[in-house]
Amino acid sequence: MKSLLKVMKSNDGFTMIEMMIVGAILSVMVLAFTGYMYQQAKQTKAMGEKQSYNQLKTNVMNATTQPETLTASEAITFQNL
Repeated sequence: MKSLLKVMKSNDGFTMIEMMIVGAILSVMVLAFTGYMYQQAKQTKAMGEKQSYNQLKTNVMNATTQPETLTASEAITFQNL
């Protein structure tokens, strides 16, 4: 019991080498996380663009096959194309 108290009361801290190792490990973890987040952002943007393209394609197909569903202003604009 006395040896445990002696160890807990000692003023030994971390060495500079230990702190550098911890810093290096944290740096690697931050870099990995940043790369992962970058890839996720790219993928999300690509999915949004694909969704917009598919919606536009669907709207154009509907307008060309069912012109009676267009409003008057849309029909005038569509005829001018």
